[in-house]
Amino acid sequence: MKEKLTFYYGSMAGGKTTRIFQMLYVLENNDQQVLVIKSAKDTKGNDEIINRQQEKRKVDILLHPNEKLLSEENIEKILVCNHIIVDEAQFLDPKQVEELWVINKKLNVGVTCFGLRSNFKADYFPGSARLFAMADEVKMIETNALCSCGSPAVFNARQIDGKFAMDGEEIEIDGKNKRITYQPLCGECFYNKVYCKDKIKKYKNK
Repeated sequence: MKEKLTFYYGSMAGGKTTRIFQMLYVLENNDQQVLVIKSAKDTKGNDEIINRQQEKRKVDILLHPNEKLLSEENIEKILVCNHIIVDEAQFLDPKQVEELWVINKKLNVGVTCFGLRSNFKADYFPGSARLFAMADEVKMIETNALCSCGSPAVFNARQIDGKFAMDGEEIEIDGKNKRITYQPLCGECFYNKVYCKDKIKKYKNK
């Protein structure tokens, strides 16, 4: 059977990491050797993946920016695994996504990535964009978060001191800066609460 490269995406607080623990349970109970990877850009939990229920799992590979996944240090782990799971895949470099694709196609190892589609400005993360281009399957997580209005959330809005903002560094990890929080929003609420107000603010500042 040909294994696939799959990308599951959702908004923040959408249950991505909990889905990973469920998948790990199923695979490992079926004697599958699973390799867990996350980007070092995700400093939450350091070398562990952690969900909101405080379940923890140490990753097998903590992948730093510009680091090659197909390195001498990692290749032995890759060759003996049956499946690769990647948490916070949006933080991967595009070349690292391509390496996952090569592993999947050359070694026929299943690769499942979980992450966000877009950043707080509604722009694709580079890693997510490459996954959308190269993955065999791209799926929105069924248990994704809901917007405050009750609609399915699509966007990850950033708040600074309780006010929505579209300025700042692309990566600000949830919980690391107490001034910064994130709120999952549907398209209509993102437009009304964030996008329009940002456009008006910029117009007034001209």
